Amino acid sequence: LRDYQKKAVDQIRSEIQKGNRRVLLVLPTGAGKSHTMGDIAKKATDKSHKILALMHRRQLVTQLLQRFEECGVNSAVIMSGEEHNLDCNAQIATCQTYTRRLKLKKSNNKFFIDAAIVFIDEAHHALSNTYQNILSNYNEKIVIGVTATPILASGVGMGNYFDAIVQPISIKELIDQKHLVPGVYYGPSSPDLSKIKTVVGDYEKKGLDEVVNQPRIIGDVVKNWLKIAGGLSTMVFAVNVNHSKALCKEFNGNGVTAEHLDAHSIDEEREDTLRRFRNGDTQVLLNVALYTEGTDIPEIECIVLARPTKSLGLHLQMIGRGARPNKGKDSFTVIDHGGNVNRLGYYEDEIEWLLTEKEIGFKKKEVRKKEKKIRTCEECYAQFTGPTCPICSKTILGYGKMIEAEEAELIALSKKKKKEPTTEEKKIFYGMLEYHRKEKGYSKGWTANQFNQKYKEFPNGMDNAPDQKPDKTLKNWITYQNIKYAKSKKYGGKK
Repeated sequence: LRDYQKKAVDQIRSEIQKGNRRVLLVLPTGAGKSHTMGDIAKKATDKSHKILALMHRRQLVTQLLQRFEECGVNSAVIMSGEEHNLDCNAQIATCQTYTRRLKLKKSNNKFFIDAAIVFIDEAHHALSNTYQNILSNYNEKIVIGVTATPILASGVGMGNYFDAIVQPISIKELIDQKHLVPGVYYGPSSPDLSKIKTVVGDYEKKGLDEVVNQPRIIGDVVKNWLKIAGGLSTMVFAVNVNHSKALCKEFNGNGVTAEHLDAHSIDEEREDTLRRFRNGDTQVLLNVALYTEGTDIPEIECIVLARPTKSLGLHLQMIGRGARPNKGKDSFTVIDHGGNVNRLGYYEDEIEWLLTEKEIGFKKKEVRKKEKKIRTCEECYAQFTGPTCPICSKTILGYGKMIEAEEAELIALSKKKKKEPTTEEKKIFYGMLEYHRKEKGYSKGWTANQFNQKYKEFPNGMDNAPDQKPDKTLKNWITYQNIKYAKSKKYGGKK
């Protein structure tokens, strides 16, 4: 286990020793919840204790079975269509199948697992009737819930069931330790949601469909993806099946290989589609709430939020699918078409989770002082706070007065003040431009023009600067220039 996972196990043990038998473990997406559960399961089964792990989706059962095997835990599944082996001390079950099995003949029901420890994966579902009906059989047992977002859809905490909450590490700390990668955010458009009703803390799906499932908005999603993220392996979250299929058709119509999956897709179809997506044959994978949880696909380089939400939990779960590290991946792109980032914040924001019963179950740690508002750059659509866009370097004059007035307009801002570039930094940028120019076969004047666009001066005396392979900064700059050029063409060469 990693250090923070060992810390998690120790903190759970400490809470149980205090008499808290229902413990909620909070680990962000990609932090290794399954391996942490596997370590606890290994220790328990080695002492001949029985454990039961409850999931609400078949794919989660399959994934946990694999993780348990990696941890040396001999386990079996209780799931429709799968053979059972009740002799194993570790049983992994879908809550739906286990509920049906418990309704069989009550006396000496062989399917009832007399577990000393019950795990609930994606434990933010634990207060549902399905889970509570099962958990009523384990009132005197140890129950360990595991989730990245320990709140209900309404934002209320889970103190109605759990006795203690354990949160050993934050998303920011995981990024600092290279266990996750940060996001780069873009907000090219946001629909008018003012007339949509709120149901159980989130937008009503029927109302969302009427707003976002329109040809103009669907085309806008694909058009902006081509500008900002063309070439990146992308997962798109849609409102419903019709919306997802319409987006899929639009992507394919623009020459992008895209596929759609939803809850009605059979297991074999899901497996084949995921295989094509992971090996690069499929570039864009669209889904409807199918991969908001328990999805381990480090190949994802871009997340498209085509589904507006008011739910912080859903927001973090969707974005978190892109945060897993992979070879050559030092960040991931988020394209937000729902105004979610502006409404709910960054994935990396530090959050203190609370075990409340009726009140909001989280508290964001204020780190931006006066720079509270997330803005969208008018030039390249990047989202950030502060006076200067980190992607295209556009600086807003009079930023201080804007902050004082707390204006709500979307203007180009960033997290840090712009620093004057050194001569060495300019040489490095020039060298990367030259490398890219030669690779693409552009004329010599291209480099000088791009350098002038960046620094408002021509690269006099830099002909001897060595060529360098472009880094993320140069690639972002070229992306910005492409967007800028496309916009100028759209408006007849005028800004």
